Amino acid sequence: MTTPETTPPAAALLSRRTVLAGFFLVGGTVVLAACTDSSATPAVPSGSGSPTQIEVTDNRGTVLTFNQAVTRVVTIPMPSASLIVAVDRSAQHLVGMHNASWMAIKDGILGQFFPELLKLPHDIATSDFTPNVESILDLEPDVVVQWSDSPLVEPLENAGLTVIGLTNNGTQEDVDSWVQIFATMLGKPERATEIKARSDGALAQVQADAAARAQPGPSILYFNRFTEGLKVAGANTYNDFYIKLVGGTNPATGDAPAPGTGMVGVDLEQVLTWNPEVILLGNFDGAMPDDIYSNPAWSGVRAVTNRRVYKVPLGGYRWDPPGQESPLMWTWLADIAFPSLSTSTLRAQITADYPFLYDHTPTDAQINTVLWMDVNDRSSNYQQFHAG
Repeated sequence: MTTPETTPPAAALLSRRTVLAGFFLVGGTVVLAACTDSSATPAVPSGSGSPTQIEVTDNRGTVLTFNQAVTRVVTIPMPSASLIVAVDRSAQHLVGMHNASWMAIKDGILGQFFPELLKLPHDIATSDFTPNVESILDLEPDVVVQWSDSPLVEPLENAGLTVIGLTNNGTQEDVDSWVQIFATMLGKPERATEIKARSDGALAQVQADAAARAQPGPSILYFNRFTEGLKVAGANTYNDFYIKLVGGTNPATGDAPAPGTGMVGVDLEQVLTWNPEVILLGNFDGAMPDDIYSNPAWSGVRAVTNRRVYKVPLGGYRWDPPGQESPLMWTWLADIAFPSLSTSTLRAQITADYPFLYDHTPTDAQINTVLWMDVNDRSSNYQQFHAG
């Protein structure tokens, strides 16, 4: 089973199954490909004089029909809770979530925007996403969102619960699929169009910016885990995708690649051999830049010598995996890889995007928290993210 805890591997973008017409990267060009697999359809009439029904096809290909927009949702996959809030622009329809989702909400911005989320039950599944069926039944949900693996879905369906099954290949196209499903079941199909248009436009802009740069990009190494064993983003990961998207290179997929695919365990000797110019520390681990700067064993790495170690931002959800805030991640990483003497536009982009996603405008202090200004500001060129 793949889970977003490790930002799971992604197959080649051209083989993706998507809900909507998806953007794919071919030689640096955006190509539209219309796909029909695993889709959620708009509401369809059930007959003359009958209430309008909502029909959703989940990522398993299972068709679910609702007599009205759902009002009580339990989510088990980690990104689902924050994504439903973004689609709904409210917290009123969530009634329970996975503990890891709750932790991201507590540590991120959504707990401040929607403090009611912190009061929701979050003991409804184990760390490996096995559902606590009895606890979920007590919440009387209209629908339970779960990973599509049969052992995770069957206990819920055997208990009479309606389940939307999701698959995760670790791509932005997955997010397009989930947004379409959630927008349809919530009776807000227009949100899927709006959110995808925003993402597609941002993707095209990042690609255009990368193509226009004359200088080669730095080597960037992403750590999914650091404190209890090193794991880096290897081949077929979303992290490898966005490193290359902005014009950087990933030493874990370069001339001396890490073995295997996905998040790959490595040792310090391998990192010293790669000698990356930039290091990213993910939000699935508590490591901070000072943990590397203060360790003499890392002193010879270019990213340490030049103080280019950064904690990945944490907003409405973690920016490491694909999600509703991926366009913000792309801007942040491009500015990290190619810093300029001017102020970054990222803060203005967050200020514009958060009302669109969450119906809340962040304060400067909240943006500082999202960007980890307190721990990243000691790294090179982070002053570009200061408030004006």
